[in-house]
Amino acid sequence: MDNTKKSLLLKAKKILRGFAREILIPIILALVVIQYVIQAFQIPSGSMEDSLLTGDFLLGLKFTYGSPVPFSEKKFPGLTTPKSGDVVIFRYPGEPLYPDYDRKRYSHIANALMFGNFYWDHSPLAGNPHLVHYPLGPKDFIKRCVAVSGDSIEVRAGKLIHNGELQTKLPGKGKYTSPYRSFSPRDEVPLTKIPSPGDTIDLDSLSIEELWRVRSLMVQENTEDRFELHLSLLEDGKPVPDYVFEDFMVPVENDRNLLLNTLFANRRVVSQRIQYGDTVKGPIPFAFFAEYARTGFLPRVNESIPVKGFMRVVDYEYFEGNQLKDLAHNVQALNKKAELDSMSPVDSLDTLSKVQKQYELRRVVTKNDTVVHKYVVKKPVYFMMGDNRDNSADSRYWGFVSTENVKAKAFVIYFSFENSDQKFSFGNPFSWWRIPFKIRWTRLGKIIHMIGA
Repeated sequence: MDNTKKSLLLKAKKILRGFAREILIPIILALVVIQYVIQAFQIPSGSMEDSLLTGDFLLGLKFTYGSPVPFSEKKFPGLTTPKSGDVVIFRYPGEPLYPDYDRKRYSHIANALMFGNFYWDHSPLAGNPHLVHYPLGPKDFIKRCVAVSGDSIEVRAGKLIHNGELQTKLPGKGKYTSPYRSFSPRDEVPLTKIPSPGDTIDLDSLSIEELWRVRSLMVQENTEDRFELHLSLLEDGKPVPDYVFEDFMVPVENDRNLLLNTLFANRRVVSQRIQYGDTVKGPIPFAFFAEYARTGFLPRVNESIPVKGFMRVVDYEYFEGNQLKDLAHNVQALNKKAELDSMSPVDSLDTLSKVQKQYELRRVVTKNDTVVHKYVVKKPVYFMMGDNRDNSADSRYWGFVSTENVKAKAFVIYFSFENSDQKFSFGNPFSWWRIPFKIRWTRLGKIIHMIGA
C-alpha cells in the first residue's frame, strides 16, 4: 500500500514538474517579456496612414526608452529618448491613471493585459464594493514624434514646419479616411516652442488651448497632485454659471462627437444628414464646458453594468482641448452680436442695456484647490502627431506627452490584416477561406524606420 502511495506521489510530482516546465514557466516568462521588454500593439484607426495601416500588428521595444521598474511607476534608464521622426507608443495623456483622478483613494492591484487594470477603493461609497475594474484604460496610443523639448513647431495650411524648415522627409498628409474630415483650420498650430526641463511657463499669458496643453503636461508630471482648469463666464463682470448658448456653433468634424451629441440630445436640434464643412447650431449650457474642462473627463454611466456586487466597473468620456477653442469663438461671437445690435435703433434705455452686454471667458488652473500662475517643467516633453494629419487626434488637441507617459519605440510589423469591408468574421466559418487574401503579406516583418513603415 505504501509503495502504491509513493508511486502515485511520484507520478503527481512528475506531472506537476512537467506542467511547470512546459506551461507555467513559459507563461511567466512571456508575461515578464511583455511587461518589461516588448509591447504588442494593434493599429485601430487610420490616423497613421499611409505609414501604419489599420489592422497592422506591431511590436514596440520598451527598453529603448526605459523599461518599467517592477511594482513601481518608475522606469529604468533607457538607451535613448524619443527623437523627431520616431514612431512612439505612449499612454494617452488625457486619461486618468487612477479611477476618478484620485491616486490617494485608489491602490493599483494589477494590470491584467487585455482585461485592463484592477484597483482597490479604500473609501467606497455606501453600497459599493472595494474592488474596481478599469477595463478600457489607461489606453495606449501610437503617433509619430515630430518635435522634442527645445524645438519649435508650426502647422500651417496642412504643412508641418519644424525648427523653421518645411518637413519633406516625414510622411505627408497620409490617406483620407473620414467622411467628415479633411484639412481644417483647427488642425493648425501657431508657432510653438516645445518646453524644456527647467522652463518656467506663465500660465496667465497663455491662450485657452495653450493652457490646456500645459495642464495636460502638469497632470502627467505630477500624478500625486490634482490639477484642474476652472472656467468662468462673465456677463458684464458678473459670473453666469447657468448661462445657455442658444445658438452655439459647432463645425462638423469626426472628432467633435461630444459636442454634437450634446446638441442632438436637445429636441431643438433636428437630426439631419450632415457633412464636413457644415456648421451645426444649437443650445449648449456653459456648465457643459465648465464640468468637462475641469479635469478633462467625466465618468460614463453604463446602465447595463450593475454597481452592486463584488466589483465596480469604471469608464470615462473625454474632452478634447480644442473644443475650448470653439467655446472662445462662441464667446467672441456673443460680443460681436452685441456690437451689431447696439448700432441699430433702440426704443428704450432698457433695450440699450441689454444689447450692450459684454461677455468674458476667464480661466484659472488650480493645484490641489490652490490657484497657480506659473509652472516649472520637470522632464523632457514631446509633440506627437499622426502621419494622416487631416484625420488624426493628437498633441494638437490633447497636449504634450511627457517622458512619464512614453512606453515603447515601435519596431516591427509582425502581422497585418485588412478587413475594412467586414467580409471576414471568426463567427462565420464560411468566411474563413478569405483569411489568406486578407493578410497583407508584403508588410509582415517590415521594420519601422524613421521615414515611415
